[in-house]
Amino acid sequence: MSLTEKFFITSKAAENMVLSFTLVELSEPQNAELLLRTYAPMIGTGDIRVAAAFFCSWYAGVCGAMHSMLAGADRRASALQMTNMSVQLSLMDGMPLFSFRLHEGWSEIITAEIPDEGPAENAQAALPIFYRYEVRPIIAALSQASQTQAALLWKQIYTSLYGYMEDEAMEAADEESRTAVRERFRRSTWDMEPEIFGLRSNPFRITPKFMEHPTAPDQLMFVKATCCLAYRLEAFRGYCCNCPIVQR
Repeated sequence: MSLTEKFFITSKAAENMVLSFTLVELSEPQNAELLLRTYAPMIGTGDIRVAAAFFCSWYAGVCGAMHSMLAGADRRASALQMTNMSVQLSLMDGMPLFSFRLHEGWSEIITAEIPDEGPAENAQAALPIFYRYEVRPIIAALSQASQTQAALLWKQIYTSLYGYMEDEAMEAADEESRTAVRERFRRSTWDMEPEIFGLRSNPFRITPKFMEHPTAPDQLMFVKATCCLAYRLEAFRGYCCNCPIVQR
């Protein structure tokens, strides 16, 4: 699966576009609110807090791409900046889709360029800058627009990031490599200072919890870092099986 498919990143304008903002524009609460109020009825809710939670699972793709590219010493990581990206809300077969368009510095295939430091050290230095200056303004705008605590939106991001990390770990060649992927993720999220997020505590400093998989009893399932609010959708009944509310 390409980065474009996995992380919703593209260099192309979306077809059947409904709404688009540059990420700089999206960092303004009034534009974030317009995006959420447009998106909410498309997923069957009048509550923009639900729309904010769902949108974060899409926007987490940008964060996942940054983690992945830094780990792989992919020089395209430098293109993931607010000033170089737009969010696109479009419809495909009646279903709302988000994508994140990069205007410059992106191609589908590119060779890795190994920096002077190793990938792990490079990521440890770059991720705090990325989250502070590129992601935090978007989360702040979504928080204000939807009247949702910023920490809860950050935890929506974390839940998706954890899923991306586990996908990468499962693709690793052996157990040692899988352990390395998980440890790299733990360090990169756990070690960041709270002020990077504009909070009193680091919302990514989470000890993962697990439950028995409902259809594969020999496997464990990650319990989400926070409720995704899907139970508030008109077409949804009950909670996700791995919702932290259910697991209390």
